[in-house]
Amino acid sequence: MVLRWAIGFWAWRVFLLGTLLLGLSAVPGCDIENDPTAEAVANGAMGPAGAAPGSGSFPGRPVSAPNAAAANSSAPGAAGSSAGGYTSTGGYSASAATGGSQASGQVSGQLVSSRPSDIRPVGLPARSPQTILIASFNIQAFGEKKVTNPKTAQRLATMIGMFDVVAIQEVRATDQTVLPQLLKYINANGARYDYIIGPRLGRTVSKEQYAYIYDSTRLISSPEASYTVDDKADLLHREPLVARFLTRVPQGYRPFSFSLMDIHTDPGEVKLELPVMHTVLKAVREYEWATAGEDDVLLMGDLNAAPSKFGPLGQMPGIYWIIRDQPTNTRRTEIYDNVLFDRDLTSEFTGRAGVLDVMDLFKINMEEALQLSDHMPIWAEFTVTEQPSSGNVSTANQLPAGTPWR
Repeated sequence: MVLRWAIGFWAWRVFLLGTLLLGLSAVPGCDIENDPTAEAVANGAMGPAGAAPGSGSFPGRPVSAPNAAAANSSAPGAAGSSAGGYTSTGGYSASAATGGSQASGQVSGQLVSSRPSDIRPVGLPARSPQTILIASFNIQAFGEKKVTNPKTAQRLATMIGMFDVVAIQEVRATDQTVLPQLLKYINANGARYDYIIGPRLGRTVSKEQYAYIYDSTRLISSPEASYTVDDKADLLHREPLVARFLTRVPQGYRPFSFSLMDIHTDPGEVKLELPVMHTVLKAVREYEWATAGEDDVLLMGDLNAAPSKFGPLGQMPGIYWIIRDQPTNTRRTEIYDNVLFDRDLTSEFTGRAGVLDVMDLFKINMEEALQLSDHMPIWAEFTVTEQPSSGNVSTANQLPAGTPWR
């Protein structure tokens, strides 16, 4: 948003350049047990009808009533700096994250989108110099078996290559070369995708990792610009992975900067994890604002819950979820996946979002589609330049018409 441009952009650039040069050793944090709201939720004292969380606590956040058509998902984080760390009313903390590699690239800038503002769940927009496509994909039990199957790996690579950044859930491999192997397929024709991967998480022997795969010719990021939320109270089975991104645009134009939060709730613990998700999201928002002046925070992933089950998360002021009534699992029976953000702040959202139909894309049957995953990718479109918080497309921060996509 333009409202925090002067502080946010330069703070973000300084942070990113600093971490690329020096590295980020750790992001200290706080304990969710110190948050009375989170404690009340954990004890069952606060239900869906509880007071709307986060109201007025986020600097620069326009006060507004919850959006009835609002976002889903949840994200971690925390706010309020302290010496060497931060303390958050959200009660979560962030710890050092692990990452993959970081590549550089170059691309022409992009314009604001002129596409219709209605959400169209079927069909993917053409790649455009004006916009980026942000996606989420639970690649069921992704590991050596899938990446060493040429047909499966190529189909996964084809889907990921349709987007500018994809939040991945369910990387289940002790072999840490599975993502580099997948990137060989993605980059086979000259693309320059890179990745960030978090630590192996889980209370059982079956560990999972979150990851981001992104087009480094269109986005700037780095493993050092990421962190894993530190859930000291152990309320979440797999703590979210947060990463910061910045679009590549020509000098003189304001790139869209944003933070993504990758989450996969445990299917057996959804009723325990969802009631605290608003606290996690609130904490991450505050931390991102306090440390980078960032107000565009998107929570995305496999929530294992439809919007009707979001509870306090779905009551947060301005909250907006992109998937309302379209199934996201391959069998087309459930809404498990979503992307959640503050619609008032993140006006870079063009209004276009949906689910990528895997069977239609590859002209395959259900059995073949399930060999890829039991989930389908979900996506949303955003402008590549910062937009005013009014939600209207700005004409002041545009590139000349006809700017090439690459």
